[in-house]
Amino acid sequence: MSEMSCPIQDWEQAIKQIKSVVAARIKVNNQGEIEEVHILAGSGRAPKQIVRDVESILVAQFDVQIDHKKISVAQVEDDEDGTFAIVESTRPKLVGVTLRTVNGMADVKVELLTGDKIIEGTAQGPSSAHNKLRLFVEATLKALSPLTLDKFLFVEDVGISQFTKHQIALVSITLITSGVEQSLTGSAVVRNDDREAVVKATLDAVNRKLWFSNGD
Repeated sequence: MSEMSCPIQDWEQAIKQIKSVVAARIKVNNQGEIEEVHILAGSGRAPKQIVRDVESILVAQFDVQIDHKKISVAQVEDDEDGTFAIVESTRPKLVGVTLRTVNGMADVKVELLTGDKIIEGTAQGPSSAHNKLRLFVEATLKALSPLTLDKFLFVEDVGISQFTKHQIALVSITLITSGVEQSLTGSAVVRNDDREAVVKATLDAVNRKLWFSNGD
């Protein structure tokens, strides 16, 4: 069966029937071939087992074969307050940041490494000093969105503060899950570039609640 002959929604719905899977998102290329499968799952089963089940269900129901390396799993478990807690991961790491300013507008890009994959996010807006920092937080969250399946992460505030002899990047993010809001905060020492420190502070905030695995 051609991959183009089956709607993406049907694949995702089938994957959601797998035990422990909470949500699924599939990305395809221009030929309709599956490029990435992102899974959000509970902590009850091993990522490798979930990946094998994804491979099996796509073959069994749709005759679609996929390399397991294209499947990533973000595992979460419920805290007592109903929010997500860390299970296990390959934590996303900063690769690089880019900033372009034209006619008072800023265009930023953040590149992250997760497993052996490069993921990136972009954001645009006015190029004021504070807003540029905010854009780097937004771009980082957009880069992470395929892994978190857009789990309602919103920028609250960002800033650079002086602490003893060091400057510290501070980021505040709101996480909304199951109708419950939770504030996430992260920090990073500014070493050479405040933009990189803001990205690292954003990752620090998110990594406290979500760890990622590609199932390898």
